[in-house]
Amino acid sequence: MPTSKSCELSSIPPKKRSSISERNSKKRKVEMDENVDKNDVEMSKQEFSTMTSFIFNAITLKNEGNMTKYNELFRLIGDGVCKNTFGLKKTHLWVLAFSRATQMLDCSYYIDSILNMLVKHFVLRLDKDGTIPDNLEFIHGRVHYALKNVLPVVPSGEEELIKIIFQNFPYKKDSLVVHVTYLKNVLQMLEYLPTLQTQVLELLFERLTDLDTEVQGKMEEIESFEESSSQYDISFHSETSSTVSSLRSKGRSYVSISSHSSITEDHSDDDISSSSSPCIVVLDVRQLIEKLDCMLKLLLDYLKWFFDNSTNEQQEELFDTLMTIFEKIVLLTFKSRYTQFLIFWYVSLKKSYVQPFLAQLLHKLLADKEPPIIREVASQYVASYIGRAAYLSTDDVRLCVRALLKWAEKYLDCYENFRDVTDGIPHWWPDIMRLQRVIKSKFAPLQVCTGEIVKMFIRITEALQFMNCKEVLGDRIYRDSKKEFLDMNEYFPFDPFRLKTSRSYISSIYQDWKGIPGDYDVE
Repeated sequence: MPTSKSCELSSIPPKKRSSISERNSKKRKVEMDENVDKNDVEMSKQEFSTMTSFIFNAITLKNEGNMTKYNELFRLIGDGVCKNTFGLKKTHLWVLAFSRATQMLDCSYYIDSILNMLVKHFVLRLDKDGTIPDNLEFIHGRVHYALKNVLPVVPSGEEELIKIIFQNFPYKKDSLVVHVTYLKNVLQMLEYLPTLQTQVLELLFERLTDLDTEVQGKMEEIESFEESSSQYDISFHSETSSTVSSLRSKGRSYVSISSHSSITEDHSDDDISSSSSPCIVVLDVRQLIEKLDCMLKLLLDYLKWFFDNSTNEQQEELFDTLMTIFEKIVLLTFKSRYTQFLIFWYVSLKKSYVQPFLAQLLHKLLADKEPPIIREVASQYVASYIGRAAYLSTDDVRLCVRALLKWAEKYLDCYENFRDVTDGIPHWWPDIMRLQRVIKSKFAPLQVCTGEIVKMFIRITEALQFMNCKEVLGDRIYRDSKKEFLDMNEYFPFDPFRLKTSRSYISSIYQDWKGIPGDYDVE
């Protein structure tokens, strides 16, 4: 038989009522707790007031030349931090107390140390067992958070930060993983500090060209190093820890440690300076190529991210910045192999960038006031660019060649009494006529070029049937060893790009050499 509700309710024991004395006891306990809290607050206020007064007094006396109280304050804080005797509440009170005295501090003195401490965390230091720190992402995130919030309130902070970034930049001999980690963080910093973009890019181009110029040697050897180098899976926005793991998984011994962290607490200054023999650092070409490759990839990632997420005005400003950097740094770098491809790629993003870039090169080439070495390098860039940039239109190439021929014709008018010897050439072909005039002039420009270039030019003219160089010029085609000519360096800034990690950006816009139909060797 089911139990009725009345039976169920009756089975529940009645709730015991608290007595008056118990209620009074609880009330007194609550009042005591409130009094304790009030006492704690009052004591905290008194302690805070004491701390603030002590700090103000110490700084005031220090400014007057009395360091006693200041040193006492320094020891007090130092002991509390090092010996961990400060609790959370006391630490909080000290921070609040110091915040009241910020107007008395020399901010320009401390900002340098603060920024240096933060940026040093961008230089990768592995644990003693050689492993990646577990909190690497957290540390880098906190550094970025601090920089993002500190820089806007410090007027001189940006200028100091650029100096510190330069000072902490990895050395050439530092490992690949150290270079990549540092560069990733510096580029990520530009996301929230865009006003530093120009200065940071100038610094990065300088560092890249420094590495770039170290890649010297025979072309066959360099190409062999390029082919044997590794391809790494890295990107601008990937997690640093995963990037480090990817780099180290290749198994190369030189990607594991940084010279920044090689001097630990176990080595004293005496130990470091004990050896009187000079330190000679031999840089492996393959290592340099891989460092350059990965750094180019990260910088290309950043440029793409910025272009995709910026306004048209910001894109134009970056283009102007890159043109200035090209003129100040890249164009002046002797036989750079890779860095200029950053400009090569960015110009491809908009049709409107091509002619300003060509105009800048032509201006350097044709301006009489420019030094001869600059004009020579500019000519090499013009020739290599119009020969390799797949995104150039026929009109772009024609305008460039026309500008060169127009200048050459004016030069001939000034310095040579010209007589046309090319009867039968159609006069509606003015540009070809100009070219013929230049080639056939007494200045003999082909004699200044290297043999391979001359042979290729002859093949093209014969394939297109607009000039028979052998018949017209005869022995004047090749250089006369008895005559002295301007020594033109054989340099093509946009030679084939073989770097594996960053090649994906260049391959689609690069014009590989294609043979001439019916091509044959020229004796």
